[in-house]
Amino acid sequence: MATRTLHCYAEGRDGEWEAICLDLDIAVQGDSFEDVFASLRDAVALYLESVAELPETERQRLLHRPAPTTVRMKFLLHALRSLLMRRDGEMQHHQFTMPLAA
Repeated sequence: MATRTLHCYAEGRDGEWEAICLDLDIAVQGDSFEDVFASLRDAVALYLESVAELPETERQRLLHRPAPTTVRMKFLLHALRSLLMRRDGEMQHHQFTMPLAA
């Protein structure tokens, strides 16, 4: 079985976090990184279960719907910034992937 990697991003500070799956344009909010990581994993799983029940033409379209370019650019800027510097007390950023069985 082939797998596809979903690219995800989370940012926040204590009590205010958001995470997004850049490849499926699914976003969640929560109180911590752990919270949004688990919520995003669950949201992606539920989305994929729902999409699996659709006709093939719709399914293919909905399995390839990346986040808007502005969101993807924000992710790239934060990734570059985190490579260049890290300051305590500022917004925290996490990039991570999720495997997706194709």
